[in-house]
Amino acid sequence: MSGTDIGEIHDAETWDVLDEAWNSWGTLDSDVIAHLLNPAFVGGPTWPALRQAHVIARRQDAVLVASSGLADPTCWNTGEYTNGYELEVFGIAPDVPADSNPMTVATSWLGQMVMTVSNLVAQHGFEVLEMVEEFGVITIELSNARLPDEGGDVFVDENGSMVVMLGLMDREIPGFVNAPLAPVRLINVKLLTAAEAHFCVHNSMGEERARREIARRFAIQGSVLWSSLGRPSVV
Repeated sequence: MSGTDIGEIHDAETWDVLDEAWNSWGTLDSDVIAHLLNPAFVGGPTWPALRQAHVIARRQDAVLVASSGLADPTCWNTGEYTNGYELEVFGIAPDVPADSNPMTVATSWLGQMVMTVSNLVAQHGFEVLEMVEEFGVITIELSNARLPDEGGDVFVDENGSMVVMLGLMDREIPGFVNAPLAPVRLINVKLLTAAEAHFCVHNSMGEERARREIARRFAIQGSVLWSSLGRPSVV
């Protein structure tokens, strides 16, 4: 069975279960964020079935941006069939006005954060899912971060980098959806303050325990899956 065949058989079902998950949170846009020219053809990261896109869901109080394509049904060179890397990533923020047009959402710090992480996942493949499953939550540094002025001093470190946490879970969004070829994990991307990021690395309890402690504090703070430039640090 070719990659084209596997897509024709399972694409629609995969997209339907993902759409259902995002619609359970808000209202999914009919339009997607996509490139006029696929970055994979000009030296960019290659997504599993080459389709690179992002979707937007909206509520009155927040906007959700999620990757769309990391879990596309794929036929690998080994002959194995999977739902891509068996994950999609998403971020939620109240900072982006809910009535923003798709281009404004795409170029917002939320959109750029999710897109950057999506492409990092595409570069590392199944390794990201394996790490989240092993450790529960992980952190990733994003270099050359660009945030509005109100977030620069709190969320960007002295080197111009920001850190995100992947893998936080809450009943607000299902942790998995049952796609036709495998369960697909929906991995939250949460922006950390520079102090929270420093705590995850420089502490006396070890990095893994420190990440779990930050996750515990987020649970107490509330809105576990949400990122915001106005969110008080838990450190």
